Amino acid sequence: MDLAFTYFLMLLLWIPYVMSQTPVLTPAFQSVNKEQVARITCNVGIKEGYAIYFLRQLPGGIPQMILYHHHSYPSPKYGPGISSTHYTSTVNSAGTEYEFIINNVQSTDTCLYYCSKWYTSISVLVFSQSSKLVVTVDKFPEPAVMVFKPYTEELSPEEKPILTCHISKLSVSLANVKWLVDGTTVQDGVSTSLPIKESDNTYSMSSYLTIPSSDVNKDKIYSCWIQQEGSSAFTSQGIKLSQCKFTASC
Repeated sequence: MDLAFTYFLMLLLWIPYVMSQTPVLTPAFQSVNKEQVARITCNVGIKEGYAIYFLRQLPGGIPQMILYHHHSYPSPKYGPGISSTHYTSTVNSAGTEYEFIINNVQSTDTCLYYCSKWYTSISVLVFSQSSKLVVTVDKFPEPAVMVFKPYTEELSPEEKPILTCHISKLSVSLANVKWLVDGTTVQDGVSTSLPIKESDNTYSMSSYLTIPSSDVNKDKIYSCWIQQEGSSAFTSQGIKLSQCKFTASC
């Protein structure tokens, strides 16, 4: 048998084995009212000597370890500064299924969560897929939104005007932004930054709309739409390119 073909067959046999050694996190999404309890289950598929880790991640940020647990531990162990009254976990009698529990959930718990485990059989640290938790509230405080025209009016035929929507005072890091032109959502030419956590524990981000030169109409109304996960949406005041001075917000 050809050696390359033999390796190929071995790879086909190995892939399902590796995939069977992947922690499964459920549910993939859940919405929980503020001050209630959220539960996320991680099934590691095998009982062995390494602990399981639960982590949270803000969009674009570094995953933060919350706690780790093992079937031999009387209780979970926590990362630096993590409260054991807010987070805890349990493990089933088989040592294969861990439940991560968040008590008295707050808006700041709106986040992506993961579990991970080192598998001895394949000598790899494996991460689960994410589980998205959204904590719902009646209404967040309205964010501060400023829409800026292109920096200069003197554009060459090759250049495209770029509008900027800067959003600050967001209560949570998970937020959706859309651009509207005369009230209609546009998708082409839109790019949005990742949120940044500010010193007052709110978040800020910016979104940009690049307008093809052929589509420039100074009397069209441009606005941006923001929805913080778990709350109602907010639409900025619309602007017309013909009504504002360049280099100034509108």
